[in-house]
Amino acid sequence: MNTEERKRVLDEVFQEIRSYYDLMDEVREKILPLQRQTVRICSEIIKNVHRTEFTEIPAKIEAAKRNLNQLQALIAQAPGRLPKNYLQIVKQELGEAVIFSDLVVNGRVPQPAECGIEIEDYAYACADVVGELRRYILKCLRNDQYSLATDLLEDMTEFYNNLFTMDYPNGLIPGLRKKIDVARGILTRTEADVTLSKQMQTLQSALNKKS
Repeated sequence: MNTEERKRVLDEVFQEIRSYYDLMDEVREKILPLQRQTVRICSEIIKNVHRTEFTEIPAKIEAAKRNLNQLQALIAQAPGRLPKNYLQIVKQELGEAVIFSDLVVNGRVPQPAECGIEIEDYAYACADVVGELRRYILKCLRNDQYSLATDLLEDMTEFYNNLFTMDYPNGLIPGLRKKIDVARGILTRTEADVTLSKQMQTLQSALNKKS
């Protein structure tokens, strides 16, 4: 193979490489805005729950699920494999929004299929729900909704107890152990807050009876 032939081979191969990455980049540019929009919708759903604005939640959940389906269709068009986090971020955010809203609004825990996600994304979503439950429980305590706060604390405990059983290598569940460790700290602090609030309520009731 002489110099000219080697040059021709390299030119042809790199032309093929550039065409491949041009297509990959084209798909990526379509994915990113849709990904950001979907994550924003999921954040709005969680915000609606905290503000007790439940009316718009079902429509937003459906919009987020439609976006996820579009993302999956776009990724299927790519000539190669895109990084997992393009979909994983959206699935975890959607799972968190659906689980949290269904638990608070309807008093139930949805299955992975109802969330529009796979089982491997469900555990990550549950770990994130623990943090949102803390925020909601603190709101309940501020509004003297002690019974609801206690019920949600029990739910938080069940989420953590199940997450704790996920004793697998980081290679199988990358980042999940860290989320579970964070959830343990959140649960511990929330238990202390609810206990203190109940003690204060009991003390206040006793003082009111004496006065």
